[in-house]
Amino acid sequence: MTDSAPAARASGDASAADVARAEVAERWAGELLAGSRAPVDGSAVRARLAHHLCLLTDPATPPQDAVRDAAEVGRWLVSAGFTGSAVLGRAVEVLGTALAGLPAERVAAVLGAVAEGFAEAVERRLVAEQEEVRGGLEDVRDELEAVREELDGTRRELNDSQARFRRLFSSSALGVAIFDPAVAVVEANSALVRMLGRGEEAAENPGLAPEELFEPADLAALRAAWTAMPGDSTRFEHCFAGPQGDPLWTNVTLTLVRDSSGEPRSRVAVVEDVTEQRVLRDYLRHQALHDVLTGLPNRQSFLPRLERALNRPGSVTLCYLDVDSVAIVNDGLGYEAGDELLRVVAQRLTAVVEGEDATVARIGGDEFVVLIEDSPGTPSISALAEAIDAELSEPVYLAGHGVGVSAGMGFVRTSAKGADAMSLLRQAHSTLRRAESGGKGQWGIYDAGQDARDRTRLSLMATMPGALENGEIAIDYRPVERVGGPAAGERAAVAARLRWDEAEFGVVGHEDCLAFADVLGLSGQLGHWLLDEACSFAALERLPVLVRLSVDQSRDPDLAAVVAEALRASGLAPSALWLSLAAGSLPDGLDVVEDNLTTLADMGVRRLLHGFTCALPELSLVQRHGLHGVESDVPPEEPLAREALALVAPLLRAAGVLVVGAAPGADLAVRW
Repeated sequence: MTDSAPAARASGDASAADVARAEVAERWAGELLAGSRAPVDGSAVRARLAHHLCLLTDPATPPQDAVRDAAEVGRWLVSAGFTGSAVLGRAVEVLGTALAGLPAERVAAVLGAVAEGFAEAVERRLVAEQEEVRGGLEDVRDELEAVREELDGTRRELNDSQARFRRLFSSSALGVAIFDPAVAVVEANSALVRMLGRGEEAAENPGLAPEELFEPADLAALRAAWTAMPGDSTRFEHCFAGPQGDPLWTNVTLTLVRDSSGEPRSRVAVVEDVTEQRVLRDYLRHQALHDVLTGLPNRQSFLPRLERALNRPGSVTLCYLDVDSVAIVNDGLGYEAGDELLRVVAQRLTAVVEGEDATVARIGGDEFVVLIEDSPGTPSISALAEAIDAELSEPVYLAGHGVGVSAGMGFVRTSAKGADAMSLLRQAHSTLRRAESGGKGQWGIYDAGQDARDRTRLSLMATMPGALENGEIAIDYRPVERVGGPAAGERAAVAARLRWDEAEFGVVGHEDCLAFADVLGLSGQLGHWLLDEACSFAALERLPVLVRLSVDQSRDPDLAAVVAEALRASGLAPSALWLSLAAGSLPDGLDVVEDNLTTLADMGVRRLLHGFTCALPELSLVQRHGLHGVESDVPPEEPLAREALALVAPLLRAAGVLVVGAAPGADLAVRW
């Protein structure tokens, strides 16, 4: 019992001291926090003060550590922002009371260290703040110097800008007028004065009334543009009244200049003279939409006119016209004469429809169109065709020669509303081509049924090149047999016949394939391929082959070379090739056909003539060239013609000429 009592007392004393220190720390922290202007973490302050009080009041703490901690308390108070005039005094008072039980020398050292740490921290803080202020002042001075230099530069730039503006204003080729907010002219440069034809004094007259510089209509246009201007600038094209009242086309740019407060300070109009460009543009536009030679609208100009006409009620008449013999005049009398002929035709067509709401246009080399928006007085198509023909038939004197003019014409008359311009033009052109198939100077009226049939045929024809390229065209080989006599039914040769199995239109036969090829310019390619294939087949089968050529193939100057190449490549004997030329090639190509027949005879090729009609030129050709045979597939229906053909057959046979086909008295027939 005697040993445990002092320990209990010591423990009790320690607890009481801790409680006392905690209360002192709480009061001290409360006083510091109450005097602080900045937000501070109160719990952190209490904990820090309690920690320091524990060290400083503990007798066991070495004196030097207590002094060092006391100095730290002084520095911490400053760093935490507790720098009021009463802070240090209160700290000394609190610590002096708390250290009352310790030796006086130690208490004095601790309190002195607190004051010294506090003073040192305050001094450092003041020095730092002074340095910061000094640096800030230097920054402000530097900024002020930079601002001054910037202002000097801005002033120089402003002066330079004003000088440049004055130079531009006085020397610019653009007209410039400066207005005040009330739209009175402050100043106008000499370029604008010259543009408008005013005296030079106008440019030197400040406060010039707008009426003294601009015509009333022009001034009204400018004021309207100012009023309607959506922002601070706008640009538009305007035609001013120039010197002597001439039109002065310009691009005008209006600009509103505001002051620093955003209020309008002045208005500026910049005027660019574009008269020459406008004239050139109008000229080029006219050239683009009109035929240079005749001055008539061209195709690009005509189609929009046709579309506009078709959007109106009523009917229209469209004539598509092809002038005959222009190529002959060009080659015979020269291109200048041909050009003059076309100019005369344009004038005469215009004269024919002078009393109508009509448009005459040139849309091709020698092709014209006449569009009439019908009225009660518009003549019938037949009367219109006769009027055009009568006007054109008057001789045209070119280079001292009277030249007659005729033209083929295709007419379409239709209700305008809802019609399609391109379709109408195509219908008229199709009608023209159908009329021209009957000869020169013919005219026709659009027939919807015939047009549908023509379009079907043309649509089929247009796909032939692709069919040939893709191998869709084949060759059938039909037996050529003897007719009558003891050798009847004997095979004498095979006939190579083209066959095109078209998916939509069905089978296209040999004659149509040849005709399509001639129209499309494929006769050379198709004929070359046909001869190559037929000769190769005949060489393999060891039979003569009958190959029927188209009109263009028959009068092809290169025919002999193509035949020679086919024979060489296949190894077929020339006598085994029976080459049948078209009788239809004789009217326009007799010389070339005769040359081909002569060359083929020299090569040893058997030569025939298909489409034989017993015409005298054909009979002469057969005898003159000693042809091997003639072909007449379709016998004539008329009795007299059949009898004539039957009488000719023995004559041909007596001359050693075979008759192939269904004609009376034929020697050979192609079996199908």
